[in-house]
Order: sequence, then C-alpha cells, then structure tokens
Amino acid sequence: MSSTPKSSQKKDNLVEIAGDLFYYQGFAATGIKQIIEKAGIAKGTFYSHFESKEELGIAWLQKYYDLWQTILDDLNTSDKSPRQKILSLFDTLTEWMNTHDYRGCVFLNTLAELPKPTGEMRKIIRTHKENLRNYIYELTQAHFPDKPKDFSKHKADVIYLFFESALVESQNFREPWPIEVARKETEHTLS
Repeated sequence: MSSTPKSSQKKDNLVEIAGDLFYYQGFAATGIKQIIEKAGIAKGTFYSHFESKEELGIAWLQKYYDLWQTILDDLNTSDKSPRQKILSLFDTLTEWMNTHDYRGCVFLNTLAELPKPTGEMRKIIRTHKENLRNYIYELTQAHFPDKPKDFSKHKADVIYLFFESALVESQNFREPWPIEVARKETEHTLS
C-alpha cells in the first residue's frame, strides 16, 4: 500500500508528536490515547498508520537513527583530520545536550524502559551504538595508521566509553563538565 504525500506527512507528524512525548516523559509513560489527543486525530487515523505503540516507537527510533547517521556522515566527509573528527563528536554532544535541555540519549533512555532483551526497538538501539563504536574505530585506525588493529580497537573502545559515559553523566548532572572531561581524556588517548 503506497502512501499519498498528505498521508505520509500525517504519519511523519504523528512520529514527531509521539517522539517528543517519548523523549521528554518516557516511552512507557506515554500512552496511545495521549498521543492521539496531542495529535488531534481520531483513533482510527492512528491505527491506519501504526498497528501499535511499539511500531510507532520503531519509526521514532529509526528517525533518530537516520539523524545520527547523517551527523556522522557529514562529519566524516568534512576536511577535518581523524583526530579532529573524533573530538568533534564531543562538540556535537555538547550542542545536543544544550539544545535538548540535558534530556540525554533517545536510545539509552528508551533502552532503560524496554524489559525484553530482544525486539525491533532494541535492535535499532544496538545497531546505532555499534555504528558509533565502529565509526570511532575507523577514525582511530586512520589516526594511528602504523599501529596494530588491536591497539586502535582498544583506543576506540576507550573513546566510545568516554563518549557514552559523558552522555549519561551530563544528563545526570545537567551540566557540560562530564563531556569536557571526556573530551580532554580523549585528547590524551589520541596522543
């Protein structure tokens, strides 16, 4: 079944409205009734686009997955050195946290609410995190071209953990200092 542009726009609008609710109050705390009321649509309209809240959650996570892939692709095609690209991840994180009132990571927030260790939503979250980790690894290899792959892999894993912990702790403290510390430690790791 193909979507008309108007139908596709309504579906995108529904993902946007539900996504804001999921992000700012939590996936589990957001009900379909609230989404329908906020969107100003009929129940049938909701179900003509999504069979369930989980299906809507998948569309929402996929939207943010695509957004972060675009951010990484744009950074990757820049003229910056591999080292500068890695450090730019922390600058991007600082900007994200400031723009989103320190609400944190769409993926990690949702992960914390998913009781089952399987499912499409968890698959998207894991794929996003694996892609970020691999991206850092590729840049680390490019930064240390004469070092063994195990050396670069270890450095990349350390940087990935710096990034992820900075993300969580800046949300926790609602301050940028965890990102600043993680960025500084990453500079040392890349020395």
